[in-house]
Parts: sequence; structure tokens; C-alpha cells
Amino acid sequence: MSPMIASMVRWAARGSAILVAAAFLAFALGEPSGSIQAIQFRERAGMVLLIGAIAAMLLAWIWERPAALISIFALGGFAGVVHMRRYDVLVALAIPNILFLLDWKLRRFHSGPSSNAG
Repeated sequence: MSPMIASMVRWAARGSAILVAAAFLAFALGEPSGSIQAIQFRERAGMVLLIGAIAAMLLAWIWERPAALISIFALGGFAGVVHMRRYDVLVALAIPNILFLLDWKLRRFHSGPSSNAG
């Protein structure tokens, strides 16, 4: 696999992570301030998990594999806590993490030991 493709995957992961974080921020800032006091414990726990997933997604710029895995598990925890059944939304939120894991794998593939037999 060419280094150019690996670079494209890396920047696609980073760009999609920024888009997901920006969309989340837009939703969070657009929420009326009075509605925050009305949410239940389950929704608060879900918000903490979702914020953790977004933060880990952004940290995946530096630590691809561990941060992407944390983000994926936090998204799964969010889905379980708030009983979210919109799996298409969860898959869309997980795309940057999948790309970060692919980027990590491509980097390991290119930096692995090369055999110079001959």
C-alpha cells in the first residue's frame, strides 16, 4: 500500500473526527439552557459517555489505537445507557474511529520489519 493512501486515510480520519466534534458542539450549544436541569441521571451518564467518546476521538490524532478503542467503547456504553436504537447514527459516529484504527494498522504495516533477502 502506498504512503499516499496511508496519508489520505489519516487525514480522512482527522477530518471526519473534526466534523463529528463540530456537529456535537453545535447540538450542545444549541440546546436550551433550561433543559439541562430537566434531564434524568441516565441521560447525564449518556452525555458523559458521549463527551468522552468525542474527546477520545480528538485524542486519536496523537494516539490512534488506544483513543479510537476508548471512543468506540464509550459510544457502545452511550448506546446501552440511553437505550439508543439508531444504529445508523452510531455507525456514522464510529467512522472516524474505524479510520483511525485503519491508519494505525497501515502505519504498523509500513514500519514493520522488511525482509531484504537476496
